[in-house]
Amino acid sequence: MFRAAHKWIVVAIPLLAVSLGPIARASQPTKYGKAIKSFERFAEARIVEDPIPGLSIGFMHGNFTWAQGFGFSDLENQVKAKPVSAYRLASVTKPMTAIGVLKLMEDGSLDLDAEVQTYVSYFPRKSFPVTVRLLLGHLGGISHYRNYDLEGHFKDHKDTREAIAVFEGFDLVAEPGTQYQYSSYGYNLLGAVIEGASGQAYGDYMREILWGPLGMDDTRMDDPDAVIPNRVRGYRPGPGGEVINSEFVDISSRFAAGGTRSTVLDLLKFAKGLSAGQVLSAQTKDLMWTSMATRDGRLTDYGMGWGVQPVNGRFVVRHSGGQAETRTYLMYLPAHDFAIAVACNYEGGGYGPYIDQLYALVMQERFLPDVYTGDVADARVYEAMSEVFQSGMSWFDRYGTPASDSPAELARAFSYVNSCATHAALEADFDAATQRIQEGRHPAAGSAFAIAGSWMAATLAGEMSSKRFEDLHARGGIEFFDAYADFCRSNPEVPAAQRLDATTEELARAWRIDWDRTWSSYTQQLVFDSSTDVQRVAHRLAELFEGARVYPDYVEGLGDVAVARFGAGDVTGAIEAAEAGMAIYPRSDRPCVHAGIGHLAAGNSERARELIRRGLALDPTGAASAAGLNRFAYELRWGGQLDLGLELLAIARDLHPDVANLYDSTAEFHLETGRVDEAIAWYERALEVDPDFENAQRMLERIRSDVQGVTER
Repeated sequence: MFRAAHKWIVVAIPLLAVSLGPIARASQPTKYGKAIKSFERFAEARIVEDPIPGLSIGFMHGNFTWAQGFGFSDLENQVKAKPVSAYRLASVTKPMTAIGVLKLMEDGSLDLDAEVQTYVSYFPRKSFPVTVRLLLGHLGGISHYRNYDLEGHFKDHKDTREAIAVFEGFDLVAEPGTQYQYSSYGYNLLGAVIEGASGQAYGDYMREILWGPLGMDDTRMDDPDAVIPNRVRGYRPGPGGEVINSEFVDISSRFAAGGTRSTVLDLLKFAKGLSAGQVLSAQTKDLMWTSMATRDGRLTDYGMGWGVQPVNGRFVVRHSGGQAETRTYLMYLPAHDFAIAVACNYEGGGYGPYIDQLYALVMQERFLPDVYTGDVADARVYEAMSEVFQSGMSWFDRYGTPASDSPAELARAFSYVNSCATHAALEADFDAATQRIQEGRHPAAGSAFAIAGSWMAATLAGEMSSKRFEDLHARGGIEFFDAYADFCRSNPEVPAAQRLDATTEELARAWRIDWDRTWSSYTQQLVFDSSTDVQRVAHRLAELFEGARVYPDYVEGLGDVAVARFGAGDVTGAIEAAEAGMAIYPRSDRPCVHAGIGHLAAGNSERARELIRRGLALDPTGAASAAGLNRFAYELRWGGQLDLGLELLAIARDLHPDVANLYDSTAEFHLETGRVDEAIAWYERALEVDPDFENAQRMLERIRSDVQGVTER
């Protein structure tokens, strides 16, 4: 059974990119001219390699808005994608629903802490109370899809009552407030709350309070019967890896969770309206964009309708979406009045590289650059530095002040950092120090990383020029720590309780020397695609990284090359790219798995097993975990390599014999090829491993029912 997707298989089909130019221009449009031209060249080349038929993307920065389409919104009729192409938004609907709820709160028509039955009387009471507030943060205990084979493929149109009926009988998956459980059904329930509190249909209410006031004229409830201007057609991977039409699904059953259709231009208007304060008060926006936490004090990284995770120490809110016909994404940096919106019409669409490149060109910094260190203890210390940097700088980016100026709280926060971000702490008790690092940003640990990090950020902002301080976002945690250590060295009056451990200061200085050398203009501008000369790049990187303890991590970039080459049938080239990653990043698990899959495709199964085992030893929870190998197998299947996917599942079962899902996936692969007896046998094996595995139970019942029906006929 498939649960989530890696990117592994890419099927190259020739697609023409169309450039429509800026939609709106600032008084000095040349400010962005170079970045836009560079992005156009990148996107036009990239979409030819990608299986994505069509993609629209744009950004808003201050008063400047730009959007453009690449590829085709309709392959059969060769209709080019445009900025005004209308895509299904999928879960990017959720931030809008959250705003609808919060607007009712501001108007006094709704109490966030009321039980949902206050507004949706027909929703049955559960074993624990479910409140509106908890639903907004996916903490309400409401289930997500339980049987996607049924719930994800409705053909009939459903009204609100019928949409709620789909899941109203489900038990809670957890006591509300105790677990983050992403739930589209929870947001459908919020749509019903909106209707109950406002007395209006969900779509009418959203048009009145959000879409209309912000000029989002192309945003509407999706309707298969309506004539919608610039409606795109959706596509998906076929059984042989080819691009085929999406299955028709009526998405009215997920109306407030993912039932809308819009354009990237309207999404940018949405972000701009939030920036201008046209919808919610500043206080309510702050509430909406603050990560909620479980009852035991663990941040969920989700506020109310928005994911909340920093990028390069900048405060960012965002949401992605995916369903039949579409993949979408919206990210917004409130402090910088900057947003990116993207939509594509391919269910397997990997739009990440487009976002990364556009962000880098406009903001003049790489999007979330990765740092590699070859030592396990070094990696943990860097993790702590990075978490303090991200938590502290993003707090300061958001509020312009430290999280606390209390000497007692600062002393406690710095003491917490110094208790785990050192080799001595890791040597004394590696597991305990690691746990403290992983907990340091959470309320359960007193938000120590945010308090210490935001104090460091505020201190440096007061000492540095604005340009140098801004550069810290691009330079990352190592320079952040070294800059603060430099300040403390130059200012002996800084209290000991607000200083970093001396060994951490020394390590930050040594690492900064390495980072200044390796994070060069060459590595900052490095872009990987199928045409990358892997041998030349690998040789250059090996020379540049020689002797360094920390350097840029391009495992993902080399993996992209392996993916593209494998998809184009160049197995040798894919292995070359993966093995280059292994050589440069010997502690990384993913290149081992990439290379293993390549060798499996080349018929060298023993070498494949050896490499995948190595990946598992490097990171038991990573690419060679049961879930990781299962995802790779599905991507092989979607790329037309089902038999190869079965071989990978066999390796996965050998490495993880107690994971029922691997047997379930094997059964599903056999079922797709019509080998029903083999499928039954593997579903039964899944139940031997886990007698409560629901999907295997359900599939066996369905197969036997189908067989009985055929016999009776």
